[in-house]
Amino acid sequence: MYNFQLKPTEKVFLITMGGLINKQESDNYMEDLLQKLHTFKTSEYYFVLDTQELKASTQDMLDEEKKGIELLVKTPFKGRFNIASKALIANMQAKRVAGNALKQITTVQSYDEFVSIINLHRAG
Repeated sequence: MYNFQLKPTEKVFLITMGGLINKQESDNYMEDLLQKLHTFKTSEYYFVLDTQELKASTQDMLDEEKKGIELLVKTPFKGRFNIASKALIANMQAKRVAGNALKQITTVQSYDEFVSIINLHRAG
C-alpha cells in the first residue's frame, strides 16, 4: 500500500508506505510517482517518506526498492526525511539497499519530529 499527499501550505510531499509491496504494486508506485513529481516544483518542498508500517521486502524486490530510493535522492527537494519503519528487519534492509543514498536522508521517528526539525530551520 502506498499513498501520496501533497501539502502545499506546509510545502511537504508525503509518501506513506505500508505492508508488503509486491512487483505489480511497485511498478504502479514508480509510474504514479514519476507522474506526481511533475505536478509541483520539488525544490520548494520537503520530502517525507513514512515507512512506519512497511514490512521487509522480499529478496526479488530489493532492486526495485533501490530504484525508488535513487529516484527520490536524485530529485531536487528542499530536504529529505524518512519516518523509520517499526520493523527492525525493514530498517536494516533499507540501510543495506540504500547505501550512500542514506546520507542525504534524515531519519526521524514521527511526523511530529520532522515538523519540529523544520520549524527549527525556519526559525533559524
